Amino acid sequence: MSRDIKLFVGLGNPGRKYESTRHNLGFIVLDEIAMSKRLEFKTWENMADISFYDCSKRKVWLLKPMIFMNLSGVAIASFARYYRINPEEIFVFYDDFSVPLGKYRIRMSGSAGGHNGVGSIIEHLHADNFPRMKLGIGPLPKFIQQSDFVLSRFNQEDKEKMNLIKEISVNIFEEINKSGVDMAVSIAKPL
Repeated sequence: MSRDIKLFVGLGNPGRKYESTRHNLGFIVLDEIAMSKRLEFKTWENMADISFYDCSKRKVWLLKPMIFMNLSGVAIASFARYYRINPEEIFVFYDDFSVPLGKYRIRMSGSAGGHNGVGSIIEHLHADNFPRMKLGIGPLPKFIQQSDFVLSRFNQEDKEKMNLIKEISVNIFEEINKSGVDMAVSIAKPL
């Protein structure tokens, strides 16, 4: 039997300054999932925006940490403890500049790979065995600092690729809830 996911997380930074930036692609995807299900987010403990979706088998939570990326794990671990959600029952969407824009990679566990938000989750959950979807924002251009690049906004040329990755993410969310994460990951075809 495939594992069920109880909590879907999108990583980003709170505030208008960071809206529509590459580093907020996790938020953008989670907003798209919420919109597809006509869900609204509410504030939880001044640390996160949360929503839930009643799928046929169980309640599934959506969470966007409303503290900065480097502290994302604080909100996620606190929520997971409160609702008794294990690390392997958490699925995280986040940006990755080593993956080309419009493409993705899914991993069932592993290191942070230099991503501060994922590093914070690993630190505060005391585990790295949570499934995750790396959403491509790359490649990192030459002569641009990594921090400047990830905080840059998507341009009009990126729109088609953005729409595709949002659609794929919604489909993966659906398949995880229908078949479980192991089955969904086995049939997902990275671009």
